[in-house]
Amino acid sequence: MKRILFIISTLFFAGFTVTAQVRRPVLLNDSDYDVGKPLRFGFSLGINSMDFDIKNSVTLEDASGEQFQYFAEATHLVPGFTVNAISDLRLTENLHLRFLPGYVFGQRNLDFYISKDNKTEYESTMKIESNFIDLPLGLKYLSQRVSNVRPYLYFGVDPRIDLAAYKRIKTEKGIYLRLQKFNVYYEVGFGIDFFLTYFKFSTEIKFSSGMGSAISKDFAEDGKQYRDAIDVLRSNMLIISFHFE
Repeated sequence: MKRILFIISTLFFAGFTVTAQVRRPVLLNDSDYDVGKPLRFGFSLGINSMDFDIKNSVTLEDASGEQFQYFAEATHLVPGFTVNAISDLRLTENLHLRFLPGYVFGQRNLDFYISKDNKTEYESTMKIESNFIDLPLGLKYLSQRVSNVRPYLYFGVDPRIDLAAYKRIKTEKGIYLRLQKFNVYYEVGFGIDFFLTYFKFSTEIKFSSGMGSAISKDFAEDGKQYRDAIDVLRSNMLIISFHFE
């Protein structure tokens, strides 16, 4: 996840550098943006990639006293989607307060392995779905505007409610674990505002990481060994958004 973020951010800033070297139009679109109405609205569409940071548990013992270890890995990242409304309040010329309530859904696959007698074997895969009510609140710090382009940084927190955690555990599909219903994420990101003739279009990339463990103590029957295999499960998300304001 961090490598993907680094690669995309490098390409993002490289593209902006090239754009900045192109001759700028004399006419400024929405030239009163920093002196007009302080509160603006819009909507956002995006794609996401969810991931887990996993801290596996220590060695376990079966009924006969023989030691073994289950461990999990997050594999096969599946793209998801995000939809948000935008409320943007200008605090100063370079600092805005943003609230973007919305909906995020995606999936993560957990592969489980068992290590016993110095042998490691694949056992099963659980496809963990998440459907979040998204409530991000953050600060947008903008650089000076260059013609109709303006880069920015974003810092915030995002309380998320996972609606999928309220559903019954689908053991018939090989799923025995449940995620926490609520978690708070910290978020960092950057983007570029493009001032067009009739609206402002922005592209943004953001990394979001849960502050607490995402794994619930609630699990299905026959799922104890999988729950015991995981000590801490932190939820991460990489989001690429397209804002229209």
